[in-house]
Amino acid sequence: MGPETRYLRRGVDHYGLEPKQEYFTFRRIDPTPLTAWEFVQPLQYAKYACVVIPTVAYSMIYLFGAVLISVEVPQLFGEKFHFNVQQLGLQFLGIIIGSVIGEQIGGALSDFWMNRRARKISARPNPEFRLWLSYIGYLLTIAGLVVFLVRIHQAPEGHWNVTPIVGAAIAGAGNQIVTTVLITYAVDCYHEEAASIGVFITFVRQIWGFIGPFW
Repeated sequence: MGPETRYLRRGVDHYGLEPKQEYFTFRRIDPTPLTAWEFVQPLQYAKYACVVIPTVAYSMIYLFGAVLISVEVPQLFGEKFHFNVQQLGLQFLGIIIGSVIGEQIGGALSDFWMNRRARKISARPNPEFRLWLSYIGYLLTIAGLVVFLVRIHQAPEGHWNVTPIVGAAIAGAGNQIVTTVLITYAVDCYHEEAASIGVFITFVRQIWGFIGPFW
């Protein structure tokens, strides 16, 4: 259940509670006809540095902190520990738990960080101030990936232990912190184009995530 992405906040009349309109109104919200341009319009954000740079940075973190682990768990654990399908599936609990924790940290800490700065300077802080928090995510992703791969390498053949999954959880938390901070930063730069920026970031991330496993 997510808010309707075509929900118009300004320029139209709204009746009733806003959450009801956003989440539970099943009718055409935007009367503007859909055009072919709308499908490619988000790609124009490739020319804006404050969108494309965090997009590239986030995509690389996503590639290593999420895609690599998701691809390598069945490859490495199946060969080294001779796991069946159910045992392989359970290994993904680490990255799931890490991602949930990372989202709580990234979301709450990001808001606290910006609100604290706003109180200190008695004004709305620049969007770039939020980027300091992304370093936590970068470090956690790198550390988690090292733990994940090194501990798999060090584990004796056929003898599983939980430490690689702990590394996957750490990397998942880092990936989610970077996700929250960088996407929020890009949207802060262009509030009115939040939906299009989300499409652009997702497009780049998915392309990079698809190419990554091949190399």
